[in-house]
Amino acid sequence: MCNGLNTKSFISLLAAGIMFLLPSFSSFASDSNAKDVEFAVFSLNDEIPSLSKSKARMLYKGRTKKLNGSIKIVLVDLPTTSILREDFYNMLLGKSISQMNGYWASLSFSGKGTPPEELNSDDIKDIIEWLNRNPNGIAYAPVSEVPENANILITILQGE
Repeated sequence: MCNGLNTKSFISLLAAGIMFLLPSFSSFASDSNAKDVEFAVFSLNDEIPSLSKSKARMLYKGRTKKLNGSIKIVLVDLPTTSILREDFYNMLLGKSISQMNGYWASLSFSGKGTPPEELNSDDIKDIIEWLNRNPNGIAYAPVSEVPENANILITILQGE
């Protein structure tokens, strides 16, 4: 290379530049989608109580599996490839899917938790079918897709 910049230095500089710019691009891409979506964390079980945002965060970080001390909760997750999943975790926890995958991998490895069951699609019909099979199940979906008979536990808005 020229001007005293060897190939190794150039590659390091280029990699640093890409790493610096990447969060900006991914943030821009997800922000444009997330602004249009608000999520509902919901169940079909009317006995499951409403959630505070901190309790919802605890559930989705695997820090609690029970509500009111006795209701054992089962969570379901959308596919890793779902933009809705990316937006949900970004809005609720400020985390990307890859960050959450790493988080769950470390919990699983240490024996402290297991990730939510992952569906094969983000179709609301599949979510409802899973909830029908799991009476203490909790799911999330865009508010506009949640059925009227669902017990909405909390609504997650962009920027909260």
